[in-house]
Amino acid sequence: MTLSFDIFSDHWGLLGESPVWSEAGNCLWWVDTEGCRLLRTDAATGRTDLWEAPEAVGCLTVRADGTILAGLASGIFLFDPATGSFTIACSPESRGDVRFNDGALDPAGRFWAGTMHREITEPAGALFRIEPDLSHRRFFDGFWTPNGLAFDADRGRMYFSDSHPSVQTIWVCDYDIATGIPSNRQVFATTHDFDGRPDGAFVDSDGTYWIAGVGGSQLLRFMPSGEALAPIPFPVTHPTKLVMNKADPRSIFVTTRRVAPEENHLSGHVFRAILP
Repeated sequence: MTLSFDIFSDHWGLLGESPVWSEAGNCLWWVDTEGCRLLRTDAATGRTDLWEAPEAVGCLTVRADGTILAGLASGIFLFDPATGSFTIACSPESRGDVRFNDGALDPAGRFWAGTMHREITEPAGALFRIEPDLSHRRFFDGFWTPNGLAFDADRGRMYFSDSHPSVQTIWVCDYDIATGIPSNRQVFATTHDFDGRPDGAFVDSDGTYWIAGVGGSQLLRFMPSGEALAPIPFPVTHPTKLVMNKADPRSIFVTTRRVAPEENHLSGHVFRAILP
């Protein structure tokens, strides 16, 4: 499959991440991790509003009630776009040398988010499950750079990955949606044979697992069996995460990392493509 990608956002970020489609607002929320910003791009115009965050922000989610949770360096925060304020919701991680990275909402409304060592000098990361009441629980220690969080409700699955060059592995678990408990963790796929390392991901309506091949100018896809499909070429080297418009499943959005100088005019923006 070959797709035609266009720049969707009128603003770029140093490290664009965590795209979340909001059907209610007909917009895309995303973050600039290194720029310490939350952003919202209008689907009709591409106009982007932005808010400064008090520290590095790795991920966000829009919950069913419209509230926004953001994973910053020091914890999970409630964000109010009307005032631009961040209010600490919980601090699941006690270490001060890690920050939150990738995150995703499960089908029952729980927010899963992973942490990583800020200097990436040790595998200090873990996954955390944040309940709607903001209680939390730690799962699966030992990550260098946790990514790839995604859920397949039809098959009762949870996916996650580690992007570190020495790991490049995607795992799958059985996932009990009623309890939020993952079990039977297994290797789903690795990306050592691809140009791109596994970054942010989503699962489409057919159960295909899509993941950004960061550093490799490609989007990777895997069937539910783990069989790899042909990579989709991408216009810049560092796609970071992708999401599908739930109201129009033919539209996908991809955040990217700013890379200079050869991609300076393109990278860092959000891209959009229409599936055939």
